[in-house]
Amino acid sequence: MAKAYVKNYYDLAPAAPAKHLNAHAFAFGVPATMDSDTYGFFSICEIRFGGAAILDNHKDADHCYFILSGKGYSIINGKRYEYKVGDVMWIPGNSDHEMYPIGVQTLKFVVTLTPKEFSQTEPFIRNVNDVAPIAVTDAKNATAFPISNPTNGGSNTIDFQVVEILPDGHVSGQVAESDQMTYVISGRGYVLADGEKLPLVAEDGFYIPKGVKYEIHPEGGQCLRLAQSFGPARMSVRG
Repeated sequence: MAKAYVKNYYDLAPAAPAKHLNAHAFAFGVPATMDSDTYGFFSICEIRFGGAAILDNHKDADHCYFILSGKGYSIINGKRYEYKVGDVMWIPGNSDHEMYPIGVQTLKFVVTLTPKEFSQTEPFIRNVNDVAPIAVTDAKNATAFPISNPTNGGSNTIDFQVVEILPDGHVSGQVAESDQMTYVISGRGYVLADGEKLPLVAEDGFYIPKGVKYEIHPEGGQCLRLAQSFGPARMSVRG
């Protein structure tokens, strides 16, 4: 059975993605490490000044980008889309796309690619601040911001959300309905996965396999802020 794990961004070896210029990717999860066919990959990508993701098409694989720093734009099927920190850029499968930073700051973003159960959708940009928050089920003082899912323009492949857990809060009693990858945006804490305690700090990525019972707790009096990707999409946290 697949096992939960935590990896930190600074411990990952950078790789030069195909069809990218002046860019690196840091993979938290690929099918070989996750023992899963759900994800193509889950990573951090950085495109520096003068760099680009040149024209590509991933056929049946949807892309979901969450912007962590910098600004940029994509040309998708001939139309330009601009994005900033806190935005999700949804790039459907079977779409010609390219990506460029705006200005001199490095464009840094979370990437989810998962081709399972692909269905054709349309590109969109949506910011976390424009999403109505919902309470996370089986949790205390934990709020989810569902940015992309099958009900709001995404597809069945990726359910992407930002979650904030206040210092006195927690997420508990959860059983993963699908494989999930999470990136720690800020704060620190720990995840309990099938009874194993895994410490969390900013810029960690952690994997919870389908069927694993887990809890997430903040520590140190800080709000724990997470970017979570579930694939194929699950609907259990809808409020």
